[in-house]
Amino acid sequence: MAPDECMKAQTLRVGGALVGGFVVIFAALFAIQKLSAPAPAPADLPMFWPQPKRIEPFSLTDQHGTEFGLERVTGRWSLWYFGYTFCPDVCPVTLTVMNGVHETLAASVDFSGTLQSVFVSIDPARDTSERLSKYVSFFNPGFVAATASSDSLSRLTLQLGINFAPQAPDEQGNYVVDHTAAILLTDPQARLVAWFGSPHTAAQISAQMIRIAQFVDGAK
Repeated sequence: MAPDECMKAQTLRVGGALVGGFVVIFAALFAIQKLSAPAPAPADLPMFWPQPKRIEPFSLTDQHGTEFGLERVTGRWSLWYFGYTFCPDVCPVTLTVMNGVHETLAASVDFSGTLQSVFVSIDPARDTSERLSKYVSFFNPGFVAATASSDSLSRLTLQLGINFAPQAPDEQGNYVVDHTAAILLTDPQARLVAWFGSPHTAAQISAQMIRIAQFVDGAK
């Protein structure tokens, strides 16, 4: 074989080896990435996954005058609902549903001792600590009720995608507050993992929460 032909053959062999090497490397990287990628949540669960939103620090005051912040939702599963005590319809209905969820999940190993419900008032001008305490106790004495100044509330609601807007008062000074009617779920890592849109039923939410808890636990 002529020297030029030998050089060409050697170049082709080296080039082929390099290409083959790159193919193997890229294939290995693709396989590793595919294996390490978080599993998608089941399509029928209302989950924010695989990138649940971690809640940033916030500061509210609960119905007992105690600060309610990030540390009180860390280490626990928390159901959240944003409303107000003067709400004529959707708020009392939703809190009744949330109490039904607690009753249904009372014996669940996935939530035993770790489930709390948080009612956040988006009407701090009227919802005093005393009023909040009486209101949530009617549905469940173990519920947390909390509120804060409008600025502090906005810092939390913006994180969670909650909208609220007080309407103009009538001649007697009464007014309604338009607000998001969803129930939210955060996990023990204080991450927003699910959003339950209305209409709600305790049976449906309870069944979905059990599956969500098992999925999150398996995804660790």
